[in-house]
Amino acid sequence: MAKVLVVDDNQSMLMVLRLFLEKAGHEPILCYDGLEGLKQVEARKPDLIISDLMMPKMNGYQFCEQVRANPNSRDIPIIMLSARYQGVDKEVALKAGATDYLSKDTSQTALMKRIEELLTQSASSNVSNIANALIGVVSLRGGSGVTSLAVNMTVALSAALKTQAALIDLMPLGGHAALMLGLRPTSYVGRALVGLNNNNNLEELRTHFVAYSTTIHLLASASSGDAVVFSLDPLKKLTALLQSNFPISLFDLPRATLESDLAPLLKSFSKIVLVLSPDIPSIQSTFLALQILNKQGVPDDRIILVVNETMPQGGLPMETLEKALKRPLTVKIPFEPEMIVAINNRRPLLLHSPKSGGAAAIARLASTLV
Repeated sequence: MAKVLVVDDNQSMLMVLRLFLEKAGHEPILCYDGLEGLKQVEARKPDLIISDLMMPKMNGYQFCEQVRANPNSRDIPIIMLSARYQGVDKEVALKAGATDYLSKDTSQTALMKRIEELLTQSASSNVSNIANALIGVVSLRGGSGVTSLAVNMTVALSAALKTQAALIDLMPLGGHAALMLGLRPTSYVGRALVGLNNNNNLEELRTHFVAYSTTIHLLASASSGDAVVFSLDPLKKLTALLQSNFPISLFDLPRATLESDLAPLLKSFSKIVLVLSPDIPSIQSTFLALQILNKQGVPDDRIILVVNETMPQGGLPMETLEKALKRPLTVKIPFEPEMIVAINNRRPLLLHSPKSGGAAAIARLASTLV
């Protein structure tokens, strides 16, 4: 889900765009004039702006110029949507800072396509150097889609940064990352940790990885045999070695990481992506997880709260979740029917259906990690 600021003095147009954006899974922020729009740009930091041309107090050209003059908003995509559609109008709008200029007669399908294109491009351009980043993905609520997000975020970051990425499945037994990537590992994380106890050697560690591509490498969970019993010291050695040698390392963390003696490991991560589903049990679990992270000394700015809609309907609205948790949510991943198709085809969603709403939302999530 993206935050989309709509600035238009026509109330009917605002309502149409609000319904249209909500249906697409985005959060609309509505303003009646450019001055109020500038206040909302500063306060809400939208991911994209749709602005009318002819408005009181400040026209669309002036509004664009003001947005671009602010260092905090100069890179936000702006679509100017106007009933006037002459070549000279578009030329002036682009010169003022608009990213695109469309007629109000543009179909909803075409407008939504352009919105998603600009959001995806913005997410990719915002992904910069996060060298030596350790990113943990975790939830206390089962069934929140942690593994599918970890797999697809690895793909998104590796592609955007054009760099090596390690994905570590820390499930004690039967983790699903290898299945989702269509891989058959010959080793697993438990054996790698034993090797680290013996020599703490990068080359030894690499023998336990399986390659998905030239840039993505998986350290898998055990698929059979006894469950791994993790202890803190070997995991600290693993994270230190990965941080020194991989630009990006993503960890699919089991809930036990939050519940056990492993919790001190969490403060070594650059970012913790805390995943919840939009339901009351998940609110309770997330509240407890936030308390644990706070107790372990993880700063708030390292915690990324993500709502993953795993069901097509019935979820609580974002406002309810934010009010209950008393903190803002970073991204909402909309229910994506193609996700289960991608999983059953053993292919990440970002490669199976790269233009889907779910893939675009995950790309935006990746951009928040920088």
